[in-house]
Amino acid sequence: MRKLAEKGFTLVEVLIISPIMIITVVMTMSFLFNQYGQLTQQGAQVNLNVDSQNITFSMQDDIFYANAFKQGLNSGLVDGHQPGGGWTYNSTPATLIVSAPALTGNRRAANRQPVYINTEGCDASVIEDNSPLYNNIIYFVSGTNLYKRTVSAPSSMATCGTSFQRQSCPQAQSSSSCPADRLLTDKLQSMTLTYYDTSNIVVTNPETAEKIQITLTLKDRAFAEDITATSSITLRKLNQ
Repeated sequence: MRKLAEKGFTLVEVLIISPIMIITVVMTMSFLFNQYGQLTQQGAQVNLNVDSQNITFSMQDDIFYANAFKQGLNSGLVDGHQPGGGWTYNSTPATLIVSAPALTGNRRAANRQPVYINTEGCDASVIEDNSPLYNNIIYFVSGTNLYKRTVSAPSSMATCGTSFQRQSCPQAQSSSSCPADRLLTDKLQSMTLTYYDTSNIVVTNPETAEKIQITLTLKDRAFAEDITATSSITLRKLNQ
């Protein structure tokens, strides 16, 4: 019984071992915490890189099918929710305004047809005497949000055919007849637009440009650190 009672740690041994164990646990937890932080930041960086690339790629079709880059809205188009002073390309931050043919279906649909402004009638014999309808696709910045808005024929405009791309509105004013603007990201730090003419020379007037370089920088915060991702794409419009 005396031998069993004598087994165990003495007070001196406990006083020596306890600090060592505490230091070991603290160091282990600190290492694991730092590893978790690094993995969190790496994961956030990857996601941000993918997001920035997806956004620029999603803009490709609108550029390819554009017939012009614009300073403002096309003649005859109206946006009741435009900013004060109207849409303009040289706002701060910059706004991308694209003019593209209005179609009755998806751009890749085999049965899509152009939409015309009805001034001469919609019979097959005269429909092409009408002027084609061109929509405006607008990429604009509000704070850290990047939105895409479509502006199409107003209700007062008679058309031959109905545009597949419908007029959109701010979220607060959206309805079944005017869907909400598309939010591309809420992490935008900057959007830079550079226009080039046919000689690949930088121009300041978008209406003289044949191609555009779009550079997006997204910003997020992960594990108390700021992370950024930049994606750039240069595209030439195909329609004239």
